[in-house]
Formats: sequence, structure tokens, C-alpha cells
Amino acid sequence: MTLNLLLKVARLFRVFIITSFFAFFCSGVFADDMRPASLTITATSNTHFDLVWKVPLKNGRKEKISFAVPTDSQQVGLTRKHIVNNAYIEYSSFHRENGLAKLFITIDGIEGTAGDVLVRIVGLQQETLTTVLNLDKPSYVISKMVSLTTLETMLTYIELGFEHILIGLDHLLFVACLVYISGSRKKLFFTITGFTLAHSMTLFLSANGLVTIPIEPVEAVIALSIIFLAWEIAKNKQQSLSLRYPVLVSSSFGLLHGFGFAAVLSDIGLPETEKLMALLSFNIGVELGQLAFVSALFILVKLASFVYQWLQDKPLTLPMLRLPISYLCGITATFWFIERLTVF
Repeated sequence: MTLNLLLKVARLFRVFIITSFFAFFCSGVFADDMRPASLTITATSNTHFDLVWKVPLKNGRKEKISFAVPTDSQQVGLTRKHIVNNAYIEYSSFHRENGLAKLFITIDGIEGTAGDVLVRIVGLQQETLTTVLNLDKPSYVISKMVSLTTLETMLTYIELGFEHILIGLDHLLFVACLVYISGSRKKLFFTITGFTLAHSMTLFLSANGLVTIPIEPVEAVIALSIIFLAWEIAKNKQQSLSLRYPVLVSSSFGLLHGFGFAAVLSDIGLPETEKLMALLSFNIGVELGQLAFVSALFILVKLASFVYQWLQDKPLTLPMLRLPISYLCGITATFWFIERLTVF
């Protein structure tokens, strides 16, 4: 009896050490991935344009990444630098004889970053171009200032929403916890639907300026929402409100997650002419990314079950995954929570 107890304690300790190490590694790398760097270029005349360069701070430090414009662009006045909402923001103005025509933009140091750089260009007639620069595409040439068509706007913002839900590990861990506590497909459907409706509502309200909340406490509470679910999974009290009605949890915390998505969208910007369409498309992209993640989870569990069955000659059950999931999600989110508390 004593030997069995010691073996159980040893297994739990091993799980704790492994997940702690993984969480420590992940916390510094992925905690702020949902906040991309952005460059906004706005034409103020045929020969002048303003630049706003925004880089989220990682663990209180600015990444070594910068933008470059052609040498035929002369800076006008001084560069203004600020730290706002845990992000480094730089304002500058330039003169160029050809204005934005054939302007060549390059991002230096992008090879050392994990995310994308969102570039938004606004012409004199409010025509808007949006593109994403990354390791595969570190530069961009403005060929012609023509606004995207409705279809191009939809596809662009669907892609942006899809990409940024998949690199937002905090949102994905919350969804993973929701999948686990749902227990059945019927409950999972209502749980995910509740989460979708809730974060869609606050995303629309925040993106339209109807509700404004500082991003720092929102990010801290998002981490806290993961800790809460991880704790509920670890306790495994089947009669608790969270496990009996997971849709209540997903809907409540989903409201806060919507403000997190809105922070990303504010960095991307919305075209003035098709603001509602772009907002809707971004949200569709988020939902498609969410569905892709849930599908990937089911495939992963099926593969793990197959391998476990082959190795141990017995099925892998959900209760066996309870502690690893709760430790992994809970410890990782605790690191994020502490880290995010330090910024305000």
C-alpha cells in the first residue's frame, strides 16, 4: 500500500517537473504573441507621409526589429518615442518627391522574431492597403494606392484572424481547457458556441469604440481565466458549476477574450470604406482558426490513444490526461499572470 502511494507521488512529481519546465520555457516565448508589431504609413500630402511604428514589449524589453524606407526619403523633424500599453511606439514624418508611389519598405531584424509585422498604408483619398510582412516576406513595394476589393478585404482579414488565433497560446490554452471540461460533444458544441458569441460581442463593441478597456488588466485576467479552469480540472468535482455548465464559464470569460482580440485588431487597423466587412471577416478567421485547433486536438488525442493502446495494451482515457492538462495549462498561465501583473 505504501509502495503504491510512493509510486503515485513519484509519477505526480515527474509530471509536475516536466510541465513546470515546459511552462517556464513557453512563458517567455509565447506570452505576448497575440500582439504583433505594426507599421502604419499615412499620406499627408503628395510628397509627405507619417509613420507610426509599434512594437509590443517582450518581458519589458523591445525586440531588435526596425523598419527601413528608401534613402530618397528625408525625415522631417524629430522622432517621437513613447511606451504606451506595454508597447514601444515611434512617430516620425518623411518627405519624398514621389510620395508613397513605389515606396519600398523593409523590416530589419525580422529573422529574430516569432510573429508577423502588420503593415497598413493609407492614401490621400483614404484608400487603404493592408499586408503582412514576415521571415518569408520581409519587404514590400507600394505598386499602386488602390483600395482592396471587397473580396480581397474579406480574404485578407480572414487570413489575419486565422493566423493570430493560432499564435495566441493563451487563447488556445483556454479553448483546450474548455474542450476537456465539456466531456461530451453536445456540451462542447454549446460551450464553444457560448465562447464564440461572447468574444464576438466584445470584439465588435471594442473595435467600434463603444467599450474601451486597458489591455494590461485584460491580458492578466485572460491568464487568470486559464488558471481558474486548470484548477477546476485538477479538483475534478463533477457537481461544480463549471463542470456541470461549462457554457457559463466560456461565455463569461469569453467577454474578456474578445477585448484581447480587439487589441490585435486595433494594431492591424480597419479600412474606413469597408470597416464592418473587415471586422466580420477577422472574426470569421478567428472562428476558423479556433475550429482548426479543436479538430487538431481531437486528432492528437486519437493518435495518442492509438500509441498508448499499442504500448500498454489498454485504452487511454480522459481521466488519465486530467493532471497533465491541469498542470501544463495552470503553471504556464501562472507565469503569464505574474508577468502581466508587473506591467501596471
